[in-house]
Amino acid sequence: MSAGEKNSAGAGRMVQLMFGIAVAASFLLPVVWLVAGSLRPGSEIFTSLDPLSIGTFIPPRPTLANFVSAFGGAFRRGLINSIIVAACTVVVGLLVCAAAAFALSAMQWRGREVAFAIVVFSFLVPEEVVAVPLSDIFARAGLQNTYIALIVPFVGNGMVIFLLRQFFLAIPRSLIEAAQVDGASWLRIFLQIFLPLSRPALIGAGVILFNGQWQAYLWPLLVTTRNDMFLAPITLALMVGEHTTDYGQIFAASTILSLIPAVILLGFQRFFTASAAMSGVKE
Repeated sequence: MSAGEKNSAGAGRMVQLMFGIAVAASFLLPVVWLVAGSLRPGSEIFTSLDPLSIGTFIPPRPTLANFVSAFGGAFRRGLINSIIVAACTVVVGLLVCAAAAFALSAMQWRGREVAFAIVVFSFLVPEEVVAVPLSDIFARAGLQNTYIALIVPFVGNGMVIFLLRQFFLAIPRSLIEAAQVDGASWLRIFLQIFLPLSRPALIGAGVILFNGQWQAYLWPLLVTTRNDMFLAPITLALMVGEHTTDYGQIFAASTILSLIPAVILLGFQRFFTASAAMSGVKE
């Protein structure tokens, strides 16, 4: 490669780098502004004359008073409820979705393809279509304001079943046949062969379940009426007062709600990527 070609290639990479930095900055600036707003008094958040000044993104006198105030109100209970509901959804949802994916991939039975088509169709239907009639069913069953009502609808996730099934299809069929020759039952094959080999897929599925439950707003709003059962997104919405609003407290609560799933996603990013990459691989 000649010197001119090297210089041209280097200039092209530099342009790509600068473009990537510009795109990343456009996404990060609102996040930085959110975090900066959570560290300044609420009365100072919207008082900056120049919205692009350094003081807008770096508080001159940072304070944690907004976080203390947020944790001292109803948001703390909502955050605890969200953590409990999300954790239970992940644990129970992984067992249910993994069992369903195993039945749809490893076991041969009549109507399997029809059942899989129904699963695929289920995650194409918007939540709003079924939320109201389903909430009426839970209300008639006396399950309003319960953790059961908040958890159960999110346990069977069609997208998670689809991804796990695709991952299970990549597991060699010879392992199943060898286990059956040794007299292993389907339950043993599922617990001792499929689950240990599917750690990346299970972690990726858990992230999907957690994120879906963490962001849920419509369904918790329909099945909870008591303040002590509200989830964090609902308590955040209730912070907006009729006459006055503490924006510093709202920014702090929003930062907390955004930080928790971000940390989880970044921590398990490699597993999530691996599960998505392997979901289309077959033996």
